[in-house]
Amino acid sequence: MVDSKVDGLDRLMALSHDSSNAARSQLFENMSGLFLSEGEKLSEQERAHISDILGKLIADVETTVRAALSTKLADSPQAPKELVTLLANDNIEVARPLLFKSRVLLEPELMEIIEKRSKEHLMVITERDDINAMLSEALIEYGDEDVIEGLLRNSDAEISREAMAFLAEESKRLDRFQEPLLARHDIPTELAHKMFWWVSAALRRHILENFEIDSYFLDQQVSQVTQEVRDDINIADFGETHADKLVAQLASRKELNERFLVQAIKSNQIRLFVAGISLKSGLSTKKISRFLHDKNIEAMAVTCKALDFGRNSFSAIFLLSRKGVTNSGEKTQIDPTEIEAAIAFFDNLPANKAKSVLEYWKMETGYSDSIADLDNRLNTGRVYF
Repeated sequence: MVDSKVDGLDRLMALSHDSSNAARSQLFENMSGLFLSEGEKLSEQERAHISDILGKLIADVETTVRAALSTKLADSPQAPKELVTLLANDNIEVARPLLFKSRVLLEPELMEIIEKRSKEHLMVITERDDINAMLSEALIEYGDEDVIEGLLRNSDAEISREAMAFLAEESKRLDRFQEPLLARHDIPTELAHKMFWWVSAALRRHILENFEIDSYFLDQQVSQVTQEVRDDINIADFGETHADKLVAQLASRKELNERFLVQAIKSNQIRLFVAGISLKSGLSTKKISRFLHDKNIEAMAVTCKALDFGRNSFSAIFLLSRKGVTNSGEKTQIDPTEIEAAIAFFDNLPANKAKSVLEYWKMETGYSDSIADLDNRLNTGRVYF
C-alpha cells in the first residue's frame, strides 16, 4: 500500500513537468483528489509538496475547475486546510463558497485574507455566521463603508462594545450605518439613546419604542461625558435673563404650570417658554431650545409627555414651533400628515417611558449639548440653496 502511494506520487511529480494546459489541469485535479481522499494519511512532507504544487498550478487551471472544487470543499469539515486556504485566497469567483461557510478557515486564515485580499473577499466574509469580535474589528479596520454596513446587517456577527460605540459615533456622518446599527439585537441601550440626537424621525421613534432604559441603570449610571462648550451667544445660561428670574419666581409660588407655558409660546415669549420647560424638566435651556426648533418633534414630545402635558398643549407647542414665513412673506404651510403623525406619536408614547428617557437625558446633558454645538459649528460652514 505504501509502495503504490509512493508510485502514485512519483507519477504526479512527473506529470508536473509537462507544461501543457491539459496536463496541468489533470495534475491539479489529481492532486486535489489525492488531498481529498488521502489527506489524513499523507505525511507533513507529502502535504507540503502537494500544497506547493497546487499553489503554482492555480493560475494555470480554468476558473470553472477551481470554483467547482471550492464549492465541493466548502461543506467539508475535513477538507485539507492547505487546499482550502489556497482557494480562499483565489479570485472571488473561486473563493466565495469557502469564504462564506467553510469551517476549515479559522480566525488566523480569515484575518490574513481580510488584511490582504480584495473588498469582494471582505464582503463575503461579512456574511459568515461565525464572525467573532476580533474578525469584526479587522473588517472595520480594513473594510470600507460597504463592508462595515454588511457586517452590521449580519445579526450573527459578534461586535465588541468598543467597536459598536465607534460605529455609533461614525453614524453621525454616515447615515447608512444608523438603521443597521439600531436593528441589531446587541446594541447597548445607552448607545441607541445617544444616537437619538442625530437620526431621522422614524429611527427616533424606533429607539423610543424598542430600547427600554433600565431603572437600575438610571440609578447607578454616572455621566462621564463633560460638556465641551457651554457658551452660546444666542442662548444665555439659566438665570441670566429677566425671563429666567420670572420663571424662578413662578416656580417658587407653584404657579409655573402647563397653561402658563403654553400661553408664553402663544404670545411668542420664546425665552420664557424655554426657561420654564428647562426648570420643570431639569434639562438645559440650550437643549430645550434645540428641541423646539428641531425639524423632528420627538424630543419635544418626550419632554411634554414626561411633564404630563395634555394632548392639546403638545399640539399647540408643535404647531407654534413650526410657525414661520416664506421669503415671499406668506405663512408656511404644515403638511397635515406631519401633524397627524406627531400627535399620534405623542398619544402612543407611554408616560413612564417618557419619564425614564427624560431622566437619562438629564444624565447625559453634556454629551447631547456638545452634539448640538457641533451641529451649530457645521451649520455656519454650510451653504443652503
